[in-house]
Amino acid sequence: MKNYHILLCIIFINACSDRNTNDLQTKALSLPNVIIILADDLGYGDLGCQGHPLIKTPNIDRLASEGQRWTSFYASYFACNPSRAALLTGRLPYRIHQGKSLWAPVPSREITIPELLRKKGYKSACIGKWHLGMDNGEHPNDQGFDYFYGLAGSNDAPIKQGSGFERTYENIRNAPFDVFDIQLFRQKESIEDVVKQDLLTHRYTQEAVKWINENGDEPFFLYLPHSMPHVPIYASKNFKGKSKAGLYGDVIEELDWSVGKIIQILEKKNIAKNTLVVFTSDNGPWLTYYDLGGSPGHLRDGKLTAWEGGQRVPAIFWWPGTISPSVVNAISANVDFMATLSNIIGFTIPQDRDYDSYDLSPTLLHGKHSERNHWFYYGPNDNGHNETVGQIWAARLGKYKIHYYSRESIGSEKDGDWRGYTKGKKHDPVALFNLNTDIGERFNLAEKNPEIIAKINKIVNDHKKYILSDALD
Repeated sequence: MKNYHILLCIIFINACSDRNTNDLQTKALSLPNVIIILADDLGYGDLGCQGHPLIKTPNIDRLASEGQRWTSFYASYFACNPSRAALLTGRLPYRIHQGKSLWAPVPSREITIPELLRKKGYKSACIGKWHLGMDNGEHPNDQGFDYFYGLAGSNDAPIKQGSGFERTYENIRNAPFDVFDIQLFRQKESIEDVVKQDLLTHRYTQEAVKWINENGDEPFFLYLPHSMPHVPIYASKNFKGKSKAGLYGDVIEELDWSVGKIIQILEKKNIAKNTLVVFTSDNGPWLTYYDLGGSPGHLRDGKLTAWEGGQRVPAIFWWPGTISPSVVNAISANVDFMATLSNIIGFTIPQDRDYDSYDLSPTLLHGKHSERNHWFYYGPNDNGHNETVGQIWAARLGKYKIHYYSRESIGSEKDGDWRGYTKGKKHDPVALFNLNTDIGERFNLAEKNPEIIAKINKIVNDHKKYILSDALD
């Protein structure tokens, strides 16, 4: 009889264990995992699937062939910090920074995607470059992320005091690690005072794979914002000198390796079919660094400009068995992640503030037409080179785009009016381009199309009224 009772206890314990396991599995299947892989300063033309003739990106190309590749996807600003702020909050940088420096932290009042996912039982990690503040409730751990491993900001700043280092092309090309006063953090603790930048991509990847392996049995959100290929660029010894496109190509091919490792752990854990993976960039390539920057492909100019090369970036959505392979030409942006994930996962977006996010899920999941048919290209307040957010430099409606202001990248950091750029100029009259037939923005159609200009001016004016009504200050 004693043995019988012991047997019953074992059966009961096993049943409970199986039930708990099944409950976890059911929960995981009903709530998809989300991974956003964000490259830094990656150009529109830097991937094999985007047409680069020399850089090999088989893992990213696989995501593109098996998922959706969006061809008119925009970063929310033409520089790092504001673009990332919009990605995580669903709000345009102007709402967040409102006349302040574009490098200002994201205030603690803002509500991020991981904060909302936490209410649905998600674990979240930020592994890589944060760049949105580290104090006063701005740290990733205070913005919804359970785990943080990475850098506080960009890998080129701050420059160590007293080093005498100048940001020239030649110096950046051969910059030693200890020129930059950059720490590596785990949570809120600094674990390395002089970051070995050639190991960053490898270490981020290693940390991400480990975190997925430990947390992948329940719903999770992984935000993987890489430091590369933002200058100064470095590749590990396994990749340096291996591409046919110089050091920049080496860096991109190592990023591709990283993507492959992420997919590999998803498949090993048998959770790939329940995971949405997004690959994109925070803005266009930094052309004032010549071969250390990337390529906009057939687009005009790059980072820190309102030309297409400054904000139009690669975007790939991969979700095996859920997203059907296709190429999508609809207008979309990283600010749309908030509304899209809200609909897919079922979390509620707060109603106490305005959002600029459109739901892309009808297109992603069902191939339906996207509701977004416009985009606003914000720039500095004064058409010059100050570092505030607040003025619309250009606007797109359907296939047409107006330029109110513009500037050009013309050389290295020491050239031009500011850091290799011409002084911003006002277009009076405005310049108009048809992006369907002139993606390089070469042929000004303004003179013969006043009715189109009037249409775009109206949506711009309506938008200004709407965004200026934001109650948050």
